[in-house]
Amino acid sequence: MNYTVVLSLLLITLVSPGAPDYQGENIEFVCLKTHKATNTCHFNFIVDGAKFRHVDMGCKFSKKKEELIKKVKEGTAALARDWKIDCPERKE
Repeated sequence: MNYTVVLSLLLITLVSPGAPDYQGENIEFVCLKTHKATNTCHFNFIVDGAKFRHVDMGCKFSKKKEELIKKVKEGTAALARDWKIDCPERKE
């Protein structure tokens, strides 16, 4: 019994990832939309071609968006899949 517990803990330790990996430069900040009625800010990102969003309750990062982008690149900011509020198309 003890042998299997020790062996399973050893395998979990060896297989589990270590420190979190940095996202790197594959992150693109697309836009920031503010929803005044609920006092939330929606930050839209594209990570490896997939759409992700960060919803900021209270809009704490609206003036410090560079700090949020840094947190996303480090992998410490929570991102949700897909955009809740779409960004307007960029005009060239």
